[in-house]
Amino acid sequence: MVLDERKKLILEAIIKDYVETAEPVGSRSIVRKHQLGVSPATVRNEMADLEEMGFLEQPHTSAGRIPSQLGFRYYVDCMMEKEELAENEKELLHRVLSDRINDIFEVIRRTGVTLSQFTRYASFVISGPIKVAEIKSVQLVPMQKGTALVVLVTSSGVILHKLIDTPESIQAHDLEKISAFFTRGLAGVKLGELSRTSLKSLRDELLSQRKAIDRVLEAIDELLQASDEEKVLISGAINMLNEPEFRNPDKLKTVLGILEENSLFKKVLNDPGPQEVRIKIGRENEVEEIQELSLVFTSYEINGQEMGKIGLIGPVRMQYWRAAGLVESFRDVVEDVIRKLMM
Repeated sequence: MVLDERKKLILEAIIKDYVETAEPVGSRSIVRKHQLGVSPATVRNEMADLEEMGFLEQPHTSAGRIPSQLGFRYYVDCMMEKEELAENEKELLHRVLSDRINDIFEVIRRTGVTLSQFTRYASFVISGPIKVAEIKSVQLVPMQKGTALVVLVTSSGVILHKLIDTPESIQAHDLEKISAFFTRGLAGVKLGELSRTSLKSLRDELLSQRKAIDRVLEAIDELLQASDEEKVLISGAINMLNEPEFRNPDKLKTVLGILEENSLFKKVLNDPGPQEVRIKIGRENEVEEIQELSLVFTSYEINGQEMGKIGLIGPVRMQYWRAAGLVESFRDVVEDVIRKLMM
């Protein structure tokens, strides 16, 4: 279905005003604000046509109109121009995501936080499993008495870490000795080739620190198992408080619960579609629990291999033009930052 230019202008005006105010839009408001050069009566007639075609809805008698999901879809597919970041803004974003960072997971975490800060929506970043990376070093960092942080550094720039308990008698120099021992034994070993049996064989060479060694072995084993799993990071969920649709406490509680359910997003986003930005509006989401939300997302890739997905979550009344441009710009910067980390 193709709309003429006047209907397009009126539909766009209603979408922009409704996204801004969350209130039905009337014909007089459109004429006053958008200077379309036609009378309110003409606008009312066009709005009635758009409603009959399914692009608008009238929530209350004698009230203005709001865009339907079909109206949003038509706008996104046939009219929308993405608002991309300027080059100087991309350079600033690049610095934000790479400053004092040498860990891919930290890039991902900071990406989600920064993307949600750029918008009034929640963001999500999905990181895929680590692919055939070699171990570069194992470090034990002393924390408070009786604890240490096991830090596993891979050649691909990924840093895995886990806090462990250690015997209180163990000293910092003991941890340094164990770190050097593990690094010598594991450096250059591919994660896929590392077995629990080969890890245990290292323990016998340091009998005097067997308890500490056992804890390190367990930590490495758990870290390697976790590296094979997808991770979903949700940031900025509190932004939903600003949306009129979710000011009802019960409704907000439901939405926040949905955002914590990682499996829902994996189910919705598991299609291996193209890298272009994709938009799922309300009921287009296959999972019933998130049909009051819209998703704007894309995948990020390194050397042609998908590493994960990045996107925004918001109400159906969403600034799709800005969200799509931001997601695309963030993807480009994230790919560049991770590629440099892996060099």
